[in-house]
Amino acid sequence: MIDAKLSTFALNAVRRSMPLDQWDKFADIIVNDRRERLRNFSKPDPDKSWFGCLDQLRSQGFVKLPSTLPRPTVDAITGYLKENPVYKGPHVFAFDGRARSFDEARVDYSMVGYRSDQVIRAPHVVDLFNDPRLIDLLEAYLGCVPTLYSLNAWWSFPANKPELIYSQYFHRDIDDWRFVTLFLYLTDVDDASGPTQVIPGTHTPAGMTALLQKAKSQGRKVEGFDAAGSFVSTMGEQYSEEVERLFGDQVANVVGPAGTMHLVNTVALHRGLMPTSKPRLIMWARYGLGPTCNSSDLEHGPLSKRLVPTFMADSPRNRFVNRLLFDFDVGPEY
Repeated sequence: MIDAKLSTFALNAVRRSMPLDQWDKFADIIVNDRRERLRNFSKPDPDKSWFGCLDQLRSQGFVKLPSTLPRPTVDAITGYLKENPVYKGPHVFAFDGRARSFDEARVDYSMVGYRSDQVIRAPHVVDLFNDPRLIDLLEAYLGCVPTLYSLNAWWSFPANKPELIYSQYFHRDIDDWRFVTLFLYLTDVDDASGPTQVIPGTHTPAGMTALLQKAKSQGRKVEGFDAAGSFVSTMGEQYSEEVERLFGDQVANVVGPAGTMHLVNTVALHRGLMPTSKPRLIMWARYGLGPTCNSSDLEHGPLSKRLVPTFMADSPRNRFVNRLLFDFDVGPEY
């Protein structure tokens, strides 16, 4: 197990030594190999109910899913999470990793998150993120059967300044050669309560080049900010301010009631805007080509399926998609 994780870190180090704008050609090689090796896991007749989302996801880098969770389901997930301890920052490893009660932490911090194993045990969550319409859509988008490698949930509270952990500043994620994130709003989100913001088209070098040309035609100074370079230096307050200066008029706010779900290729420039009016609770599920340096299995070993509230069938496809999160065979009998 340790050797396998070291291999994941070694491959991650190689990948991060390359500019993000070159990753797609390597992703194609991996996907072609994976598609051949995992052909027994693919469905001969996929559910294409959500395939209408593919064009926008590919061209813009994000899309709302054509389904909203019913309020009782949202309330069940939110109620469960509020009963669990939380941790400073959007992730258990963001700061000191010390557990605090929700009521205590919301007074002291502007962002608090949960452990991955807490999220996996939430009602409805595993089945939601394994919806066949979703998995079939993601297989079409990624090019091979996806791996669900990370679950996370966190609260953002109104504050005077964004947290210096950069999720509230424009940035790119760099988890895998190719990956996509599903965001689920568990509170109502409008422009003042922390919407996901995405700059459409910034997930590709061609999209970045077009946006820079547009900014230049509008009289904005673009020297020092080039398309390829923007895939290398992708963090920090100053970087985010430069992104806003150049592309602020292109930002898309993803708003909607609790239960809204949207897919984002988070290589695109994006952020969770700091709330100014009311708290926001959001959950993510990340899908890619395999284990990454942000996989849930680095927090804990796969849980026993007996500990996970799910009605999922035991099938080779489901075992593969969820192998980093839980194990169908081991664990307590009751």
